[in-house]
Amino acid sequence: MGTTPSKSVQARHFKLRKISALARELEDCRSDNEIRMAKMQGAGVFDFVMGLRLAARLTYILKEKLSQYHLDANWGQILDDEGFYLSPECDIIVHKEGYIDRWNGAGGEINNVMDFRFIELKKVVAVISCKSYLTSISKKYTNYCQRLKPYLKGRDFWLFAECIQNGKEETLNKKARNIGHNGFWYLYTWDKKSSEHGENRPLWEKFVDEIDKLGRTESVKTNLKIEMSNFMSGPK
Repeated sequence: MGTTPSKSVQARHFKLRKISALARELEDCRSDNEIRMAKMQGAGVFDFVMGLRLAARLTYILKEKLSQYHLDANWGQILDDEGFYLSPECDIIVHKEGYIDRWNGAGGEINNVMDFRFIELKKVVAVISCKSYLTSISKKYTNYCQRLKPYLKGRDFWLFAECIQNGKEETLNKKARNIGHNGFWYLYTWDKKSSEHGENRPLWEKFVDEIDKLGRTESVKTNLKIEMSNFMSGPK
């Protein structure tokens, strides 16, 4: 009879199943020789489409994970407290349930060509920026972070990459934090010339843990507000 797997091993499998599948899917696409050759000849998939695919797939994972905490995740913009100014576009906004408006999301849960939400600032919990292949932090992206800063006070701001250049983990993490990110994540490292890559499963697990922590923290805040409101209203 074989050895019975420990509960912790099985729990980790379920915990990382979706993020692991995402990593494998994107990694297989990037390492495919024919796809790589087409890209080298200027006839490959556009970089921004690769980034869009990452953001969309990650959004689906977050939606499922955060639903137990009555939180949602969407592509969109943030509307300020006065209802006048809008933030720059956000790849993923983690927010309390509800939104001001939804553009081109009328096709139901399956047939949407585009699903863009406008979220009130008071509902925003975190913002996640997504990158396909990250080798450096550009001046353009630094300026984007500065423009987004007024909408991030007291909120998490994470950078999530499909892959990063081999050997640049510490440098990119430091630069990301210098421009305002308090979380830096990636699925695997990648060497463009050799196609060598390396998964970072401990980082995946930490990311999933942080998502759970985010949800639990918001649940505690919501419960405290309800208790305080009931206390202030007094006995009926």
